[in-house]
Amino acid sequence: MGRAQGYFRAVDPDVRHPIEYDSIQCGHCQKIVFVKPGSASTVYLLPTETPGVHTEAPGAFCGKCMTAICIPCHEKGRCTPAELWLEQQEKAITRKLGWGRFYQYITGGR
Repeated sequence: MGRAQGYFRAVDPDVRHPIEYDSIQCGHCQKIVFVKPGSASTVYLLPTETPGVHTEAPGAFCGKCMTAICIPCHEKGRCTPAELWLEQQEKAITRKLGWGRFYQYITGGR
């Protein structure tokens, strides 16, 4: 999958030291996923109810768009990259609001 794409650091006044994690961004939903350092992003750190304690899970990868994805997107079983999803939403809103007719009206049909 490659190495981590990002780095997360949170400073909590109640904790003595900052909380730090390597991270990746899901190629489908854009969710930030913490990864185990040195695992080449193949082991995800999933949060538990206890703050600062994580369980390890195998990482997920979409072979169609060739990007790392989060576990929930992997479980859906279909490839919907974030950019494609945004384009679909934009088209749906444009259809719903009738922007095409509005644009023709303000431009004089050009």
